[in-house]
Amino acid sequence: MTGVKGFRRRRIRPLARAKRFVDVVPELVAAVDAGRPHAVQDLCVVLVNVVTHDGLAERALDALASGRPTLWLDLDPMMRHPWYGYSGPVPRGRVSVVREPANPLAVALRACSPDGHRREQAVRDAVMRTDPRLLPVLLIRAADWVEEVRAAALETLALVLTEVATSDLLSLVPVAVRLGDRRRGGCALASVRSALVRADDETLATMRDCADLRARRFAYEISLDRDRLPESDLVAAALGEADVVSRIRCAEAISRMDRPDLLARLLAARSARVRAVALTGLVRLGRPEHGSRFLGDPSTVTRLTAQWAVRRAGGDPAHIYRRLLAGRPGPEVRNLIAGLADCGGGADADLVRPYLADPRPRVRAEAVRTLHRLGAPMDLVALLGDPSPVVVRRAAAALRDSGVPADRLWPLLDTTRPRHVRQAAHRLLSGADDWTRLKADLTLVGDADASLRRRARDDLAAWRENKAPTLYTKPPEPLRDELTALIDIAETSLGPGGAAGLRWFLSQ
Repeated sequence: MTGVKGFRRRRIRPLARAKRFVDVVPELVAAVDAGRPHAVQDLCVVLVNVVTHDGLAERALDALASGRPTLWLDLDPMMRHPWYGYSGPVPRGRVSVVREPANPLAVALRACSPDGHRREQAVRDAVMRTDPRLLPVLLIRAADWVEEVRAAALETLALVLTEVATSDLLSLVPVAVRLGDRRRGGCALASVRSALVRADDETLATMRDCADLRARRFAYEISLDRDRLPESDLVAAALGEADVVSRIRCAEAISRMDRPDLLARLLAARSARVRAVALTGLVRLGRPEHGSRFLGDPSTVTRLTAQWAVRRAGGDPAHIYRRLLAGRPGPEVRNLIAGLADCGGGADADLVRPYLADPRPRVRAEAVRTLHRLGAPMDLVALLGDPSPVVVRRAAAALRDSGVPADRLWPLLDTTRPRHVRQAAHRLLSGADDWTRLKADLTLVGDADASLRRRARDDLAAWRENKAPTLYTKPPEPLRDELTALIDIAETSLGPGGAAGLRWFLSQ
């Protein structure tokens, strides 16, 4: 931060300097929350400059508490760096502290010291038990790598959590779930889990609405494990919870309740996984008749589940798809075509082929994909000329599986073709044999289209570095002459050295 750097350079009286520093703490906290580079380092500089002035230290600590709860996870390792580290009355780095303050911020900074004895002393300080602003620091020390520090912190944490306020507990959960990823963080996480289990239902409900994704997921996990989620909230979460993991867990919990009425409500969920869970649960309860409604679902997992449900009901999903497609359906035609690919056969190709001319690009693309899955013959190179990039991508993917007819692809590199057609042709040609790849790159390396030119140059550089040293056979004479001519044409783009290197390589 420029203001902090300016303070470093200018000669200012210590108190005046500290007063000016404390004013930027809220701004730096917001910068750390936003992920701004170097904001953590600047914040460390500010803290060690204000910590010796009790009033300013209080203001700084209040600003830290207003940030995200996980802020101390960023500050903790940085405060141990010799450049920023707070070490009490002994000068350290470029910061000198003339006395040992006893304010809460000083205790928090000592808890982040590189000296294990100072960290242990800090977590045993009375202010650690009474000032909720220090709880994240105490929790971090409960996952300390030094056993004595960790034990002392866990002892203090156990005392604090017996009477912790709801708001303070909620600020601990985001820190605890991240400490759980550490080798020694299991006990810290278990302590917070136990406190959250002991909390009332209102606290758990508040935690499930937490803005922090991992903390919210943790609260749902506890609520489901302890059966403390009311039925109405459970259904609402399965239908609308933003976190997909928690949403699916709630749907699975409903499925285990053997309640077809609740599962039927989940069939309207926006989440494909929730719809699939609901369908599966209904089939398990002997209610497979819902499956036919979802044969045209846009989600593959839901569609496959629906096909299974239809079979369990004694029906044939392929027969239903054929009947629906023969009737030229409306908006869901794309999903029906995809469904026929799941369970149809080669004889269904004639039913799908007319959709290659459908005016909707995504329907044409799905028809290409389905015909390829059914093993039906089609002119994929001709489909590379489709005006829609999504259709061309599908055709190119099918060509990569079935073989690249290079002789028919060269005309598609012509400058009169749309960019997406030329790009697909280049990708296919560069994925063929090594000499075809070189020819395709040389054809476009000086192209007027910046995107294609960049792709060709990057691929040519990769070819020269990775492929060229491993080639022990020469190209056929006509192709070598053609490559030489392309090098001459592209020499301006390749540069004299690059062109000379390729000519030397072809002459060997």
